[in-house]
Amino acid sequence: MSTETTEVRQAIVYRSHEYPHRWYDAFGEGVTKYIQDFQGYPVDNTTFLPTEFVTTLVNASTCVPTDAAGGAMLITTAGADNDGVKLQLGSTAGESVGFAGQYPCYFGVSFQASVVTQADCLFGVCVTDTACLDAVTDGMYFRCVDGSALLYFVTEKDSVESATAVATLAAATPIICEWYFDGSTVYAYINGAQVCSVAATDATFPNDELMRLTMEFLTGDNAAITCTVTDVKLIQVR
Repeated sequence: MSTETTEVRQAIVYRSHEYPHRWYDAFGEGVTKYIQDFQGYPVDNTTFLPTEFVTTLVNASTCVPTDAAGGAMLITTAGADNDGVKLQLGSTAGESVGFAGQYPCYFGVSFQASVVTQADCLFGVCVTDTACLDAVTDGMYFRCVDGSALLYFVTEKDSVESATAVATLAAATPIICEWYFDGSTVYAYINGAQVCSVAATDATFPNDELMRLTMEFLTGDNAAITCTVTDVKLIQVR
C-alpha cells in the first residue's frame, strides 16, 4: 500500500493510494487534526488516564496504555451492566469540528472488543455529552448496542437520527471504521469498503453544531469486557 498527496482547500493531504478516502495526515492553513496511535500518548502519572480527553469512568472501569505492536489503548469495563469508559477530546472544552460549510473531514478508528453481543460502543464525533450512547443530540458516528453484534453508521441532528447497519462485529477481531465528508456527502467505510452515504442535505446531517471526537465503550451484561483501540484519526480542512 502506497501513500500519495493531494491538495484540499489549499492544504496538502497525505492519503492512501489504494483507499483514497483514507487520510493519514494533512498540513496547511485551515487544518484541524488529531492523530493518535497510542504509542507514548500523554497520561496521568497516577491513574494512567489519557490527559487529552475528558474521561468518565463508570464504576471501577479503566483506560490505560497496553502492550501492542505500534501501540494501543486498553479499555476494561467493571462488571455491572453499563459499566465502562467515555472519552471526549479536549481537557475541558473541545468542540472543534463542524459541517456548516463545505469543509472536507476524515475520521477513522481501528479497534477490537473481547465481546460484541453484550457490548455498547460509539466512535466518531458528537456534541459535548458525558453519555452519548444514552441520548446525544448531534453527532456522526459508528454505534453498536448490546443484544446485537450489528454496527451502525449514524448521522444525528437535533435528536433525529438516521442509522444504517454497516457491519457485524466479531469478538477479538480488529475492524477499521471510517467516514469521509467531501463537502456535500459523507461516505462510511468498513475495512476499506464503502458501505453507505448520507447527503449534507439530509435532515439528520449534523450541520448546526460544533462537535468533538468521542469514544465510548460499555459492557452490556454483568461481566467485565475489554476494547483495544489501536489508532484514531480526525482531520478536517476548513
